[in-house]
Amino acid sequence: MSRLTRHLVLFRLREAGSATVEFVIALPFVLAILFSSIDFGAVMLRQVFLDRAVDIAVREVRLGNIPTGGIASLRSQICQRTLLISDCEAGLAIELRPINTNTWAGVHDPVTCINRSANINPTLAFNPSAGNPDMMLVKVCASIDPFLTVTGLVFGLGNDVDGDIRLVSIGAFMNEPT
Repeated sequence: MSRLTRHLVLFRLREAGSATVEFVIALPFVLAILFSSIDFGAVMLRQVFLDRAVDIAVREVRLGNIPTGGIASLRSQICQRTLLISDCEAGLAIELRPINTNTWAGVHDPVTCINRSANINPTLAFNPSAGNPDMMLVKVCASIDPFLTVTGLVFGLGNDVDGDIRLVSIGAFMNEPT
């Protein structure tokens, strides 16, 4: 056996460095899971803040404490009470309308969001119902940037073509007659 062949056989039988190979193979998967967990946690934190802000703003509407600004005032109230949503006023779509409790028409309609890249604001209903005894439905959609754009592995969230994540908060209340 030649000297080169013997060195190749001994090199193949060595186990030094085998842990390094496993580490190099496993590291990208572990980091992807770690960064996805951080990103998903940040998105869920933003969702909780948005839900709370919508609940407080809906309470103000229900009590009749909404100023004369209409949808702009409601958007401002929601954005003042939520955290971690950058450029909230430009990325928030709000729909407020009465629901017919006999047919429940419109309850399951999809929530409309703002397309921030095209700068298009959808026309949505905003009918405060002036004291009539109606069931009112509030749908709020916030288009936000992902916290980390490294992984792109935030599973199960509605993303648009520009990579924005859409957070949706829906509330309902009964408009009591005055």
